[in-house]
Amino acid sequence: MKFLKEHILPLILIFISTAAICILALVTTSLIDKNVIRQNCKESAEFFYERELFPYLLEDQFNTRQDNYADTILVNIMYHVDREQLLTSLVKAPYYQKEGENVHYSFYEALQEDKEPNVEYFRYWHGAMVLLRPLFIFTDIEGARLVLGSLLLVLTLLVGISLHRKEETALGVCYLIANLLIQSWMCMFCVEYITTFLIMNSIVLWMIYCCGKYQNNRVLLNKKSGAIMCVAGVTTCFFDFLTTETITMTIPLFILLVLLYRANKLEEIKKELIFLVTRGMIWGISYGAMFSLKWAIAAVFLGGEAFGKAVESASVRMIGTVTLGNTNLDEVATSWERFMGALIRNQGALFPFRGEMKMGAAIAAFGGILFLSFAIIYLFHSRNISYQLMVLAALLCLVPYVRYTVLANHAYLHYFFTYRAQLIVFFVLLFFIWEFGLKNIGMKRTKNKR
Repeated sequence: MKFLKEHILPLILIFISTAAICILALVTTSLIDKNVIRQNCKESAEFFYERELFPYLLEDQFNTRQDNYADTILVNIMYHVDREQLLTSLVKAPYYQKEGENVHYSFYEALQEDKEPNVEYFRYWHGAMVLLRPLFIFTDIEGARLVLGSLLLVLTLLVGISLHRKEETALGVCYLIANLLIQSWMCMFCVEYITTFLIMNSIVLWMIYCCGKYQNNRVLLNKKSGAIMCVAGVTTCFFDFLTTETITMTIPLFILLVLLYRANKLEEIKKELIFLVTRGMIWGISYGAMFSLKWAIAAVFLGGEAFGKAVESASVRMIGTVTLGNTNLDEVATSWERFMGALIRNQGALFPFRGEMKMGAAIAAFGGILFLSFAIIYLFHSRNISYQLMVLAALLCLVPYVRYTVLANHAYLHYFFTYRAQLIVFFVLLFFIWEFGLKNIGMKRTKNKR
């Protein structure tokens, strides 16, 4: 009973309060009259109409592929919120799309002729509307992307500055470089991509603050980090459209581990593994529970079959059919090909492949990066190397690959943005290359001179 009262009950209350705040924000922003945002929705529809659904910002380079499809649906849903039946409308998340027609053409038509929505997208919370509806009072999708992109840039730099003030300049630089290597700048061109990065940076800043305040009291810090992971899981589910959701857990936890390592506050490996796994579980349970809450609400408003449809859709994301080519006419992939493709496509997207991504080249490029990283660490390491920190970080690096294998269908098809969940891999490698490798070169030279 004491454990439940001190650890479980507070997390339940945090989950409930965070979920309530998210829902209240969704309802409140949805009270904005459609006529106030209509003109900017119309201009956005015209913007989407004149562009491809999945254009490349750099010619045929996979990791610069934009997703206008998801943003079109989001704005489409936002425009069709019905204030007269507000709660039902928010649960159903309806939008207009003519059968057999691309969604950006249908959305354009809906703004020209005021069509009634005919498709329901109730599986997700579509929390990004909380950000977009106020912005659409003043601007369209291009302006909204610019504002959110600018906000992301500020938050990312704040993380770097905060780490510098904690005398972790190298960690901050590695974080900024890792963001560049996974093309986080692409988030400025797609609302779908940016929400997890906004949440991640906010959570990181919160984690840095708590670590500075409570690192001398590990029991209290553990509680605070659990609360942070609970909030991260709920908000990620609420705002995200199934993109790079794991970064809101992996990046904050790695930074926390490094700060504890630097302060000599890491405990024995078994305790730290339990700590890391439980923080991940808190995040995962909160994330899953928020999804379940949405599906349960949908079942109340739309009938029990709605929950079944949501679960069925989730299963498609896991084991749904994919093809070995770019069309439905191509050969269907086997379970093994889908599994391996989900992993290798995401690894290959880290590199500037154009036109065609050969599996062998993707494996060689990713393997080469790992080999070079470990070679540098091996060649230049000294007694300062922390195998404990490396093991804990390796566990975090496995998270995106577990995600790719569990949601293999989704990771296979949408690798051009899901690959950015590997931010944790580049971040960890860069920091370890410096901390346990290159940093020692200067130290050895100084010793030799002495």
